[in-house]
Amino acid sequence: MFALHMGTNPAPRQGLEAVLKSVGASANVVLITGHPDPDALGSALAHQRICQEVGVPCTIANVLPVSHRQNRAMVKLLNIDMLQVTSSDDLTPFKHLSLVDTSTPEPTIDLPADLKLLTVVDHHKMAEVDAPFVDIRPHIGASSSIYAEYMAQGLAPLENAMGASRVATALLFGIQTDTNDFQLATSADFAAASYVRRFCDSDVLKRVGRRVHSASGMTVLGRALANLLVVRDFAVAGVGFVSAGDRDSIATTADFILQREDLDTVLVFGIVEDRIDGSLRTDSPSVEPATFLTSVFGKDRSGKPYGGGRADKGGFQIPLGVLAECEDKDSLWNIVEQIVRSRLSKVMPEIEREYERQHPDPHNGHHHEESSSGRYSREF
Repeated sequence: MFALHMGTNPAPRQGLEAVLKSVGASANVVLITGHPDPDALGSALAHQRICQEVGVPCTIANVLPVSHRQNRAMVKLLNIDMLQVTSSDDLTPFKHLSLVDTSTPEPTIDLPADLKLLTVVDHHKMAEVDAPFVDIRPHIGASSSIYAEYMAQGLAPLENAMGASRVATALLFGIQTDTNDFQLATSADFAAASYVRRFCDSDVLKRVGRRVHSASGMTVLGRALANLLVVRDFAVAGVGFVSAGDRDSIATTADFILQREDLDTVLVFGIVEDRIDGSLRTDSPSVEPATFLTSVFGKDRSGKPYGGGRADKGGFQIPLGVLAECEDKDSLWNIVEQIVRSRLSKVMPEIEREYERQHPDPHNGHHHEESSSGRYSREF
């Protein structure tokens, strides 16, 4: 197994090329984990181009929809063709699996038994991975930077290549978004961005990068601000029911609240379809998102953490199970809110005390019950 890391040694590029060439014309699928975001999309597009260069058929696939408006624009403007996977049968034509911007396959679908993990390229905290090629670099800002490095070193280089602008634009946008507009970029990210920038379509990059917020996203933000629970420099907010198409508004809401001057860590959560879905954002040097979320929400029966993340951000998803069948939206939300608060209080006991201070008599708090119904019973 190639276990490769950042450095001046060109071994990662050579290792990826060798592994891809070893499978010949066997079909490869890049299955994006979670809702496709710019770094995953840029990395997937670059991986597909590298596969084409070495003669390996490659398809980009996703299970969860592209939920954020900006990401949908990226897919449309760059003409990124993806296979929508609804069952394991959709993956039977493929022999090999590649993962980008993650080291774990999409958990909501069962993979065919004969689909073999071939390559993993990621920049998140390293997990136990068994594949012929693994390049995980937690100290780099984006997986797109790693793919840009491969190309700069001569593997499917962008110079004089057909379609280079769409790959370069996707990679640059992936680097930009995953490094928070380069605020978290390392020297390797800057070098990667410098390489791909020469080949970008500036007009498309400007259109994709235009930041707008939907009316429903603004509504989610409003609910979070109305229900913000603050303990010292930590804040938590529940936003009720959020449609799958607006799932990313949970993350953008957490980003916005973190801008409050007295906060350094923010957790925002809601109910998305049949799960509790949440995002964590932090500027605190003492909060490691993956560790914090695991300590709060634990792991499932297979031992997989419900949450994960990188240096400054993380996310978690907890299936509701049979609770998802509850038709009383208010009651279901009250249960979810209590579960999250209870879990947090095991790590931060002040959370429960602050909640009780704000809601001294929840059983008789008629105003609280009414506002809960008004805010949470409708899906957006």
